[in-house]
Amino acid sequence: MNILSDLLKSSRRRLIFLVVAVAAFIPLATWLAFALLRPMPQRTVAMATYPEGSLNAELVKRYREILARDGIDLKPEPSAGAVEAIARLKDLKSETSIALIPGGLITEQDSPQLVSLGTLFYQPLWIFSRHRPVQHHGQPRHFRISVGPEGSSSHALSLRFLGRAGIIDQKSAELLSLTPSDSAEKLIQGKIDMAIFLDGWESPAVQQLINSKEVKLESRSPSRCFCCFASIPEQVGVTCWRGGDG
Repeated sequence: MNILSDLLKSSRRRLIFLVVAVAAFIPLATWLAFALLRPMPQRTVAMATYPEGSLNAELVKRYREILARDGIDLKPEPSAGAVEAIARLKDLKSETSIALIPGGLITEQDSPQLVSLGTLFYQPLWIFSRHRPVQHHGQPRHFRISVGPEGSSSHALSLRFLGRAGIIDQKSAELLSLTPSDSAEKLIQGKIDMAIFLDGWESPAVQQLINSKEVKLESRSPSRCFCCFASIPEQVGVTCWRGGDG
């Protein structure tokens, strides 16, 4: 009887242990399944992208492909260019949180809410024409000049260049706000006389003009560095500005 009683008690203890173990395992297994099998919330970042035909537009496409591998959704935010992108970065209501900006357009003093993530590459200000000199008998010609879309770095820097060259008013030139791809097409067709824009050597528009027999490269100004800027919360007191990089 004692042996039978001991066996029953031992069996009862094992049964109770098994029930408790199963009861404890079920919620743990359920939690693990939910945690491991549910899709992770996708991280999204909005980046300003510039007109088609520019190197910037091509780079944003590459960045989007690369970041997607790590589960980050890069959302392109179309803009006219760097000037408009800066305004969006400063606007708290804007979704744009990152952009590629050329040096010289902003400073740490006028944009304390932006942080420079570093210098990425350099781009020159290209000046192409239809085989005509910028001046004729010492006087500037009346040119149809593409200076880039309003709100772009090309537009801002082109106006600075033309101002220094004395070609800035409607009497000496007709200034057109065309994208790099439109500028290249119209310049090759002879519909405009000159195109000025800031872009990289790899840009489709630059390559199209470089390889055109109808177009002459008048000049290529000193390169401007491109930095990656991001908007940050006010409480984050971090700045990574490089002197002279803008």
